[in-house]
Parts: sequence; C-alpha cells; structure tokens
Amino acid sequence: MIEPEIITHGRNNGEGVIVRYRTAKGTEVYGLPLPNIHGNQSWDLGPTWCYLVLGPKTILIDAGRMGNMDVLERYLNVIGKKLSDIEAVIVTHGHEDHDGQLAEVLTESHAGLWAHPAYGDLILYHPEVDDGAPHPEYPGSCRPCTMPLSYVERNCIPYHRKRSALSVDCAIAEDSNIDGFTFRYTPGHSPDSICITLDGEIVFTGDTVLPGITPHPSLARTYEVNRRVLPEGFRTRNESYGLMNYIKSLHKLGTSESTAPLIAFPAHRLFWEGRFNLYHTRDRVREIIQFHIDRCRAVLDIVASKPKSIEEIVVEHFTPSQLEGFGRLMARNEIMAHIEVMEPYGDVRWAGDNMDLVQRTGSTQSLKALTAFIPS
Repeated sequence: MIEPEIITHGRNNGEGVIVRYRTAKGTEVYGLPLPNIHGNQSWDLGPTWCYLVLGPKTILIDAGRMGNMDVLERYLNVIGKKLSDIEAVIVTHGHEDHDGQLAEVLTESHAGLWAHPAYGDLILYHPEVDDGAPHPEYPGSCRPCTMPLSYVERNCIPYHRKRSALSVDCAIAEDSNIDGFTFRYTPGHSPDSICITLDGEIVFTGDTVLPGITPHPSLARTYEVNRRVLPEGFRTRNESYGLMNYIKSLHKLGTSESTAPLIAFPAHRLFWEGRFNLYHTRDRVREIIQFHIDRCRAVLDIVASKPKSIEEIVVEHFTPSQLEGFGRLMARNEIMAHIEVMEPYGDVRWAGDNMDLVQRTGSTQSLKALTAFIPS
C-alpha cells in the first residue's frame, strides 16, 4: 500500500501535516488537516482531514470546523492553490467539524455545494414541526441536541445561522457518478453521510470508517423526531438513524467490490501518533462491526446479575477519563444506541418501577444478527 507523500511536517496527531497522494490514473489528492476541538486523549479525534482533489474540477471534500479559514488559506498557499481555484465543495455529512466554515469557503471561492439531499433539509429551520424534539427551534440536524445550552449559545448558533442560508447546488444520489467520483449513501453516524470513491482506488470515508476509533452513532429514536424534516423519500421508514443503519452502511462498503478493496482516506486520524493509518475498507469494516458486537456483549454482561440504569452501565463500561466533560453525555448515547439494537431482538428489556433499568433476558439474538453483517 503506497503511503501519501508528506509535504509539510507537523505534530504527531497530524496537525500541520499536509500530504499528497497520486492515484494510478494520475489524479492528485492533497490532505489538509484542519484543527479540531481537543478533549482528553480518549475522545481526541485529531484534526479534520479535508481533501483537495485536482481532477476534471478542483474539488474540496469537507471544509473543516469554523474559525480556521486562515489555516485553510495557508495550506492552499503551500500547495500553490487559492480559494478561488475551488470549483465545488463536497460535504460528507453535516457536523460542525466538517461543514463549520462551509459558508465562508463558499463565499470566498464562489464554489458549488455538493451534498446528500437530506443535507439541504437538515440545515434549515423547521419551527412548525415539533414532534417531540428537545429543540424544535434549532435546524433539523440539531433538533435532537442534548448539549448544554451554554455550549450551544457559544459555539453553535452563529454556525446554524450561516449554514441555514446555504443551498445545495448538486444533490448527490446513491451510486451517482460525477467528474470521476462515485457516491455511496452511508447513514448511521449522521442521516446525510456519504462516502466517495475516486479512480477505483481510494474511498473518502468521512466519519463512516475511521482508523482506531468508531464514530458516535446517531440514535434510532431520532427518526420519529426528525422524520417530517427529511426529504419526502426518507419518511416512510427509518433508514437514516441509529446504530443498526450504521452497521448496514458498513456492510455495504465492506461487501461491494467497488468499495471493499479500496484504500480508505478517513476524515480523522489519517496520520496519527507519527504514522499513517491506511487500510483497505473491508478490513477496517470487519473490525468496526466486531467492536460493536463486543460492546453489545459487554453491556449484556454488565446487566447479567441484575437490572441496571444507563448511568450504571456507563460507569462500569467506560474509563473515568472517557467520562470527563462531555464524554459522559456521549457515553450515555453510545450505550443507548446499542440498547436500541438489542431490544428489538429481545436480548434486553426495560424494567423497574419507572422502566428506566436495563434487564437481560438471556437471549443473544442481536449478537448473531450483527455477526451476519461482517464481510466474509
């Protein structure tokens, strides 16, 4: 497997490490690591890797977290490019470390915006749709948000306002082929997630397939909250939210001959701990699905002797460092996402006077079902 060429050196976590890769067909790809928020080591993702592809058009994949326009311009200058050279920006999914400064990039470059059809609806405000959303006053993607209000007011509201004014110029359909790219719809982490293949050689995986870590899964229960803000074709049944849909997305990537054998270029940890993390998509998909099987099994073991609350499961399963700051909230959602997979198979049920305890039934059908998704 050929590693990218390092153009500029930086930190061991990848910050400042600009890289270049040339496909066998001659397409140049530059990896641009834009700074991200750093928590403790357990939750640190490293920078967000955005990719500049010099093909039939000059296209930027993801725009990074807000506040990094100077970094992006500096990186472009290093490789002999400028913002005005960018003809289109492809968004892998609508999370702020990927589209946080999208509005500024589009304004400065006059580029077109390419994204999944759901992205255009999720960035808009839908105040007329409540449907039990914790925050119906937020844009579609953030209606289920459980982050503290102080964090939202400080970090998210300006981002929401700028992003809601955008419009998608090219709505990307499943298996569409545009300017050398082929697109795959891969929901689960986010309802608008896409992966992008180039030249039959590499896959830009966004957060769907990451080295060493797995993305935070969305919750299946969010579908009912957000069903009416999704595009018309996504309102019949839940194919957008939850860990099971994420597993199905992984299975699709890991079994398709058009993606499984290709090299994955992730949005985080492409370069980490002083080295590249390159892998064939199928191999890493196997590892990620097995990780989620193991976590389901761990939850079943934790509640084997008696029913326990989500909080009790979280404390037993995660390390204290993983629960620092917003880590505890993320950990709760992680455990809930796995319970949402196990409950329909009858492996757990809700118990207690307030139906807030997770009880094991003795069944392990979910483990068998998830194992069937591991690519052979």
